[in-house]
Formats: sequence, C-alpha cells, structure tokens
Amino acid sequence: MKLRRQTSSDPWSRRGSLALRVVAAIGGGYACTVALGSAGAQLLVVLGGMARSEAVILTALLGFILYLVLLLWSFSEPRVWRIWTLLVAGVAIGLLVQHNLASLLIES
Repeated sequence: MKLRRQTSSDPWSRRGSLALRVVAAIGGGYACTVALGSAGAQLLVVLGGMARSEAVILTALLGFILYLVLLLWSFSEPRVWRIWTLLVAGVAIGLLVQHNLASLLIES
C-alpha cells in the first residue's frame, strides 16, 4: 500500500511552516531548555541536597543534550502544532517549578 503525502502547492505555505519550525527549534528549544534546566538545578538543591554550583553544572551539561534532542525532534515531527505545544508546556512546567521552589531556596 502506497502512502500519499499531502503537499500544498503554495510555496509560501511551505516556507511559513519551515519558518515556524526553525523558530520553534532554535528559540523555543532554548527557552524550554533554560526553564527546565534551572528548575532541575533548583530541584537538585532543595530535594537532593546538592551544592548549588554542582547542581548548576550538572543541569547545564544535561541541557546540551536536551537542546539537541529538541532540535532534532522539531525537524522530524510532522505537525508544527505538536512542537509548539510541547515547547510551551515545557517552559510552563519549568517556570511553575521555579516559582514554587523559590521560597524554599531563600530559606536555605
């Protein structure tokens, strides 16, 4: 059985989709990585008892891997809306965790 791929004959539609994908991959991937990385560092400090400097270095190194995975996935995912949904959800979760842990970090 042959799968047919629906393509738009409008070149502007394809260029717009590619532009959204590039912006999501570079900008959205970076924002998601930063939000989740800093939330992860705060979690390691508060819940793991790790020193702040070590937690920041660990999550920064893991952030490189996360950013690479997000970049590659952004170009392999067929639907652009799924990319943006995951990236916005990642940023929202990271910011929510940071907000909830901020008071615990001030006390320590």
